[in-house]
Amino acid sequence: MSSHSSDPARYVEENQETLTEIIKHSSNKFVRALAIAALVEYGDNPDVEQLLDELEAIRETQGDE
Repeated sequence: MSSHSSDPARYVEENQETLTEIIKHSSNKFVRALAIAALVEYGDNPDVEQLLDELEAIRETQGDE
């Protein structure tokens, strides 16, 4: 985390790469969902296709449990 800003849009802008890594590599579904929600809600230009792919991966993972 690069700052302690209380502005969520600024936080997402400054930490977009970290949030993307969380989405790609976290095994915790809740944490991944929070990262996706932050990017969608506060990101300037979310990569919708990437987010849809991640949501599909979460859905497939849920079927394995």
